Formats: sequence, C-alpha cells, structure tokens
Amino acid sequence: MLAIKRANLTDRDAVGRVYAVATGTQLSVSHKEWERWISLEGVVVAEVNNNLVGFGGIDVSAKEQLRWLYLLPEYQRTGLGSRILQALEEIGWRSGLQAIRVHSTSSAVQFYAKLGYARVADHDQFGHDHDGIEMIKVRPDNVS
Repeated sequence: MLAIKRANLTDRDAVGRVYAVATGTQLSVSHKEWERWISLEGVVVAEVNNNLVGFGGIDVSAKEQLRWLYLLPEYQRTGLGSRILQALEEIGWRSGLQAIRVHSTSSAVQFYAKLGYARVADHDQFGHDHDGIEMIKVRPDNVS
C-alpha cells in the first residue's frame, strides 16, 4: 500500500536513512531544524507498506523552493518521485507561488524536464557554490 503524506517529527530518522542510502552522505539536519521544517508543513514522505521509502521538501519562502526529493534506489523510476513532486507542487501552488525553482543535480534534469521544469536562463540564475542546474516551473493556469 502506497501513501504520500505530510512528515511528522517521528519521521526524522527514517528520512535520514533514505537520504544516506540515496546520496551516500548523512543528512545534517538538527532536531531543532527538523522541528522548523515540520512546522512549515513543507516535508512529505512516501511510504510503501508503512515503510518510509522517499521524501521531499519545499520551502515556499525561499528563492529556490524545492529542497529535497530522494527515494531509495529500488523505488526510483516507478513514478513515486513524480507523486512526491506533485504533492510538493500542490503545497507551493496553494501558498500562492507563481513559479517553483529547484537546483537540480545533472542526473535529475530529465526527471524535472519531463514534469514541466525548464532551465533558468543564465542571466536569471542565482548562482551556487556547487554543481547543478537551476530549473523552474511556472504555475499552470488551471491550478486553483
């Protein structure tokens, strides 16, 4: 059984495990920072049979709103990442965002492009201290 839902405080360790498996590094989010993210209601988790297998985060007050979107490798290319992204976009659109930005890894560019994101023109980029590609999705007209 698949469920995508808002994260809660007890999801922190499972989110950290998914992040570690997906990236090979530890998620460095303090308990206080995790509480802040949960209070913003911008983190969603994907569960399969009550096991957390992916998560995503959006900060509607940031310049680049999409923060995280990670899945365990065996759940990649199953459509689950698209469902997490859709849940994050719904949060963004409901908050009044007119566009959502993400600093994508090179390996995720096709994923975001397939779902309506386009590269940000060079002159409109924010700039970063690490590799990646800035992408944006403009709010569709039919979103209420």
